[in-house]
Amino acid sequence: MQLEIEKVEQLLTIINLYPAIRIMHFSSGSHLLSKKIVELCREHGYEYQLNCTTDVCFEKANRKYMEYPEVVVKKINVAQPRYTLQAKAYDYLFVTCPIDEAEQNSFLKKSYAMIKNAGLIVIFIPKDGLREYHLWSELLDENNFVATNRVNLFEHYDLIISKKMHGWGS
Repeated sequence: MQLEIEKVEQLLTIINLYPAIRIMHFSSGSHLLSKKIVELCREHGYEYQLNCTTDVCFEKANRKYMEYPEVVVKKINVAQPRYTLQAKAYDYLFVTCPIDEAEQNSFLKKSYAMIKNAGLIVIFIPKDGLREYHLWSELLDENNFVATNRVNLFEHYDLIISKKMHGWGS
C-alpha cells in the first residue's frame, strides 16, 4: 500500500486526543499507517490492535511491535465468527485490507459490535472506485452507520468514513 506520509499525518488528525482512546486496524501488510498509529498511541498512551489478515503481515508486525505494550497484533481471518473476545470497544476502526464483496456485510455486522457509539470506521478503497464506494455506502447504511462520506486524500486510495450511531440497530 503506497501512502504519502503527510497525508497519513493529515488523516490521523481525525483522532480526538482524549484519554483512553482505542484504535483497531485491519491490515494485509505492514505500512506507514500502522507505523504512524503506533507513534500516536505511544505518545498519548492509547491502545492499538492491529489485526493482520495475512501471515506475512502478522509475522512482520509481531516482530516489529512485540516490545510495545500499547500494541496488540493478532492474526485474523475476515470470515471468522467474531474478531474480538474481550469486551473492548474501539473509537476508530481502520480497514486497509481488501474485503471480498461476499464478506463485506458480515464484516460490518461484526465491526459494528466492536466500535464505540459515535466511533468512526475508515475504509480504504482504490482511487475512483465509485462502484465499491456505493456498495460500501449501502452496506454501511443497512448496518446502522451514518454520515458516510468519500474522502479524496491519497494519490492511490479514497477513504470511506462513517460513524456508528448510539441506539441504532441491534
